[in-house]
Amino acid sequence: MKPVNQKYFLFLLFLNVIVSSVPAQEDVGKPPKNQLSIRHDNDFVLFTDRYYSTGLFLTYRRALNKGIFNHGKEQLNFEFRQQAYTPDNIDTEEIIKIDRPYAGFSGLTSGWSLARSASFIHVKGLIGLSGPSSGAGAFQRWFHRNVVFVSVPTWFTEIEDSFHANFEMDYAVETILAPNPFGVRLAFQASGAYGTKDQYFQPQISAFFGRRSDLDSSIAYDQIGTMDREIYFNLHFEYRFVGQNALLEGNGPDDASLYTIEPNNNVFRWGFGLYHRFKKNDYKFSYQFLAEEASEITSHQYLTISYGRSF
Repeated sequence: MKPVNQKYFLFLLFLNVIVSSVPAQEDVGKPPKNQLSIRHDNDFVLFTDRYYSTGLFLTYRRALNKGIFNHGKEQLNFEFRQQAYTPDNIDTEEIIKIDRPYAGFSGLTSGWSLARSASFIHVKGLIGLSGPSSGAGAFQRWFHRNVVFVSVPTWFTEIEDSFHANFEMDYAVETILAPNPFGVRLAFQASGAYGTKDQYFQPQISAFFGRRSDLDSSIAYDQIGTMDREIYFNLHFEYRFVGQNALLEGNGPDDASLYTIEPNNNVFRWGFGLYHRFKKNDYKFSYQFLAEEASEITSHQYLTISYGRSF
């Protein structure tokens, strides 16, 4: 386990403080119809720098005044993401000493969602690039070399360049076990993906404890259009059946990547988080645990920090 440079930790902590220091004055009038959000995934606080090393997500959401259906709230979202995956040993240039290939991915997602009082559906299309053309490896090397001053990953076995297209869908139903102010809700969820990047099916169960809005107004499902206060705790458990993971095994039988591994078909995940909506500001902080994605690697854990500003 590699020690984390203190400057690295302080730099990211400073960024979080800046993002959270939003002016307290709020407009009084119509509920917001738009939102910009930023999310960062990283395992730095947990004193590791491996596997799913870092992720950045920039998202715009728009609530529709008139959608396809007569009942329910509909939203559009557009997202840019960049993710970097590294082996446990980021200093070596010997294949025998690494346990997974380097992999970078950058992509654009567009999606539509329909939220009702007890059900939710979200469909998305994803296109993007994996490999050196994604820029994820180059950015991580620059960041390690010039900002945080820790070991610079070699990225010598990066998955080769590939273009990817995926279709993804999320569905959820939930029930209220206890009302606010300390509410208890239980949700049964399922998600799936099919395409060149990922193929999987993932059932999930989630529990929510605290002051939370109804499904069609809650930050639990990234719903905007309301400023009702929420502050709650979430616990979730997921099982994923994996048919394909191109960031581990490459892009099909003709892939010429220097090093690839086969993903496990059965992967378990669990996590918990704290979520807060204050007027037009959404704050999310969560811990994620991911079981072994392949027989060559071990389990992994990371933190997610997110801030959204509605307008």
